[in-house]
Amino acid sequence: MGSGNLKVMKFGGTSVGKPDRMHSVAQLITKGNEPTIVVLSALSGTTNALVAIGDALASGDRNLAKLHIEKLEAHYHDFVKELVKTDAAYQKAKAIIAEHFEFLTIILKISFSDALNKDILAQGELLSTKLFSVYLEERGINHALLPALEFM
Repeated sequence: MGSGNLKVMKFGGTSVGKPDRMHSVAQLITKGNEPTIVVLSALSGTTNALVAIGDALASGDRNLAKLHIEKLEAHYHDFVKELVKTDAAYQKAKAIIAEHFEFLTIILKISFSDALNKDILAQGELLSTKLFSVYLEERGINHALLPALEFM
């Protein structure tokens, strides 16, 4: 690797909370030729929804947790309909959403714990980064997805 500069850019939930904002982030990170590390937060509102799911499970209200999960999943489906344009990207994004919300649905059946709550909260960043990767791939933007859980 050369001695060039490495850029690190962090985008909060509001910056990636709407499809058009995610499009803008893609434009920002592709300006210039420096290698760039991009860190994304969960989409705006996601962390609060995930906290509500954890709180409902902690209090034993699985029905309320299920309602929060269903509402959040519907939000993500609406989000990707606007984020990507091709059917291939849409199908890939839908599969990512299905995987993460299957996990959230499975947790309705198991005992709540602090460790489980951390796994619930991690879903927001995992979803945002994977969906952003699908969008970058659709646009032909060279990138690598490095989920933080793989090296932390």
